[in-house]
Amino acid sequence: PAPTTTPVPRPDLRHMEEKLYMLELINGERVDAGLSPVILGDNIAAQLHAEASLKGCFSSHWGMDGLKPYMRYTLAGGYQPNAENGAGLDYCIQWYENYEPLSGIEAEVREAMEGWMSSPGHRDNILRPGHRKVNIGLAWDRYNFASVQHFEGGYVEYQQLPALEGGFLTLSGNVVDGATFRNDRDLGVQIYFDPPPHELTRGQLSRTYCSGPGTPVASLRPPLTGNMYYLEDQFTKTYELCPDPYDVSPDAPPPGSADEAIEFWRRAYNASLSAPEESITVPWVTALDWVAAGDRFSLSADIGDILKTHGPGVYTVAVWGHLDGESAMVSEYSIFHDVVPPDTYAPGRYERGGKHSGTPGLGVVVEQGTASTLLSCIC
Repeated sequence: PAPTTTPVPRPDLRHMEEKLYMLELINGERVDAGLSPVILGDNIAAQLHAEASLKGCFSSHWGMDGLKPYMRYTLAGGYQPNAENGAGLDYCIQWYENYEPLSGIEAEVREAMEGWMSSPGHRDNILRPGHRKVNIGLAWDRYNFASVQHFEGGYVEYQQLPALEGGFLTLSGNVVDGATFRNDRDLGVQIYFDPPPHELTRGQLSRTYCSGPGTPVASLRPPLTGNMYYLEDQFTKTYELCPDPYDVSPDAPPPGSADEAIEFWRRAYNASLSAPEESITVPWVTALDWVAAGDRFSLSADIGDILKTHGPGVYTVAVWGHLDGESAMVSEYSIFHDVVPPDTYAPGRYERGGKHSGTPGLGVVVEQGTASTLLSCIC
């Protein structure tokens, strides 16, 4: 008989009881702050990242595959504005190290939430008014716990996802849930670039704290009519940078103990706070076609020169619109240009339905998270 394959249950369905508990805590904080609650999303990137962190004994916004949060989110089918919180440890606690086992997963979830709510940036992420969903990733073994929150908006429905072909960027869709375009100036499109991702080591990952959106390489604008023309072809803006694990030697040793992992985290955190700002000159690209009216938007732009300048890599397209009286990002989508991404995050690898499991998703060595021994690093 022909060989058959057994579909793997979708990762977002794992540990549903614990995820719903975290969702309850998130919405409790949001309601107390006068915000609308979020619903549980089904983007699988958060769960897969938690499991990879646990298995690989690391805790970082970066993955060992070199991907950043927004890249994983795109590969898992996402295209809304999104932001990640993570909690864990860059070390796997073992049974012989005289640590107490985890006392209970609900306690670990509460501790992770307390850590995030005590950290201004992570608290702001949880309490961001524009979030509509949260995708939760949880993984654990007897001594280690990893936790990921990946928030997203819900403002775009694409007819054509952002795509690159022959040097041209095209996209079209509609905005929903209060987003709008009062005129063509309300539509903003920026392009960010990351070099081709490649594998990272624990030593590199343990020296990271934050991850940036990539380098801004282009900002798009509508074509002008008649005899009108733009006076400037570029602009300069100051950006905050995050320490890059690719700048660390792959031979850098990883933490050799839980205490050392916490010390590595402190150093990475301090390095992020003291990272210099950089002034970057960004070219304007005038689109060939540009529609932004009411809830509709579309554009076509020749960015061939941008692609020639930067070459293969990940080009992330950020789309802006008008929301709640101000300019706001309504979409974020990464295009892998002349780069083959891992298929780890492709939703088609997993069956759509299935029962959730209350047991650890991997059953292997876990890592990061707020282990019940008061070991917790927030990233």
